[in-house]
Amino acid sequence: MGFGLHAGCPEGHAALMQLQEAELRLLEGLRKWMGQRARSDREYAALLHQMHCLAGRQEGGCPGGQVSQVGCWWSLVNQTEALSQILQRHADALLSGPLTKLGQLIRDKQLLCRSYSEQWQQMSQDFLREPERLKTQYRTQVREIIQARRKYQEASKGG
Repeated sequence: MGFGLHAGCPEGHAALMQLQEAELRLLEGLRKWMGQRARSDREYAALLHQMHCLAGRQEGGCPGGQVSQVGCWWSLVNQTEALSQILQRHADALLSGPLTKLGQLIRDKQLLCRSYSEQWQQMSQDFLREPERLKTQYRTQVREIIQARRKYQEASKGG
């Protein structure tokens, strides 16, 4: 993404985390919408199939002049059944394909966010601890130098 040095400061980290949270909310909304779309398509397909079944039960004798009208009606009913099957297949494909992959993407992004946050915290703690360690080491070395200088001065005066 090319954040550079700005992501290293606490404000940059907070901005990046807010961006990640917004992206996750967007993906969650998309997943919810896709799930509702698949459910409504399934319900609509079931209702169309039910209408086809009801029309099949209503089949009966028809007067001679209405044969062409009944033929048109059955053509419409059969096309409705074909539409219900297509809708059912598309809903199943949506649930098994993109919706599943979207759920996996959301889980992966959540894990990455958690991992990034933990690593950033660890690095921040290390960044705070390292100067303290170096200060302590410096003080110790200064004491050792002072003691070594005293010993040298005592040895050079005494010798």
